[in-house]
Amino acid sequence: MNREEILAKSRKENEKMDEREKAAFTSAGQRATAVGGLVCVAILLLNTALDRFGDPTTWAVWAVYLSMTGTTLLAKYAKLKKRHELIFGCVQVLMAAAFLAVYVKKLLG
Repeated sequence: MNREEILAKSRKENEKMDEREKAAFTSAGQRATAVGGLVCVAILLLNTALDRFGDPTTWAVWAVYLSMTGTTLLAKYAKLKKRHELIFGCVQVLMAAAFLAVYVKKLLG
């Protein structure tokens, strides 16, 4: 590949977003994930304070949050091939599946 081909490929890849927009999007996603985690903790603390930890909502909230963060880590692994992203992503997705199972059990039970 010569210089012009590389530049053309780079322009095509960056057609929709420039580096500043990509950085802003990444930062926004990280902040949204952090806020989502804080909301989950707040719900957990409220349910615990009200002695309702067995409330299915608590399990559902964590299932959603962990599935989102786990998927993010697995997507990062697919691009970056960092082993820790794979490990933590799998752990979070498995935890999400377990929390979803508990949620369904509590709804039916």
